[in-house]
Amino acid sequence: MKILMLVNWKVEYTNKKPRDKQPPDYYIKGESYWFYRYFKENVEVDVIDIHSCKWIENFEKNKIRFYIIQTLRAISKLKKYDLIVSHGMQSGVLLSLWRKLFNTKAKHIVFDIGSFNSAGESGFTLKLMQFASKSIDGVIYHTSSQIDYYKKFFPWIIDKSKFIKFGTDLGFFKSNALVKKQDADSYILCVGYSKRDWDTLVKAYQQINTDKKLRLVGKVYEKYKNIKGVEQIPFVPINDLINQVYNALFCVLPLESFNYSYGQMTLMQQMALGKCVIAAKVPSLVDYVEDGLTAIFYEPKNIEDCKNKMVILLNDTRALSDTIGRTAVNHLNDICNEMIMANEIEDFFTYIYSFDVN
Repeated sequence: MKILMLVNWKVEYTNKKPRDKQPPDYYIKGESYWFYRYFKENVEVDVIDIHSCKWIENFEKNKIRFYIIQTLRAISKLKKYDLIVSHGMQSGVLLSLWRKLFNTKAKHIVFDIGSFNSAGESGFTLKLMQFASKSIDGVIYHTSSQIDYYKKFFPWIIDKSKFIKFGTDLGFFKSNALVKKQDADSYILCVGYSKRDWDTLVKAYQQINTDKKLRLVGKVYEKYKNIKGVEQIPFVPINDLINQVYNALFCVLPLESFNYSYGQMTLMQQMALGKCVIAAKVPSLVDYVEDGLTAIFYEPKNIEDCKNKMVILLNDTRALSDTIGRTAVNHLNDICNEMIMANEIEDFFTYIYSFDVN
């Protein structure tokens, strides 16, 4: 089987494994890309990312929110492949529209990360997505509640869609050098570059009497600069981020509540490093956490609940947080690792390739 994968991020095309990137972020010619290395059958996978000149990249990502140049690169190659796989509808909507007009040999599968239109329920974009989606041959989603959205607005994809849990690459974290720093266990860590409910977390932290710092990694906000105990660090490379997580007392993941997939990679990266994570109980995480066993939930936007859960761990003698951290690692090993995800994806790809589901 020959597969062309369109991803909605930049990929480094290289001849050797980079030290500072995870498998989704690099492609080595002649080697299996990302989760495909776990496929039981040999497949040939080519990857097209979203790189272009800077102003076009910014326009596509921030203004129109889909990728024209990437799709044009793919259209000229469709005849060479059996499957086209779009990771996100930003990389799939134009191709879906093209296939509505022109028949192609290659079938089209979409990883629907964002519920087509951020689970929007009205407007032109929803109608566009509904029209385009009718040419899609298969849909994979990582948040089980997305099926309720499909039933209401995309019922024609129900029989050709499949919920598959996202899986993390445990080997990547084990292979990186973990270094205990002088500030180990002196801070609570929160990581994120978008859609984080910083306000709830910071307000909850302000109500706690502790000498532990609250370290926010990802963006720097003016309004948090002068708050006692709050540290802000902008973007850091993945190897540095791993050690930031490794040295944290525990982690907090304060997500907004949306009915689509996000935050799962951050959650599982921290779990893979044996950290106890306090996370907002939002749709994208409920499939991945056993509350009190593999992580701790708090109610989204609930400052008091967030504070209380942090106090439990701050008053703990490490017994609870260490136990949850160890259970989290075992959970990923047994249920949510990249190999298990890849095996389910391969079975779905084979089904879509072999049968006409339209």
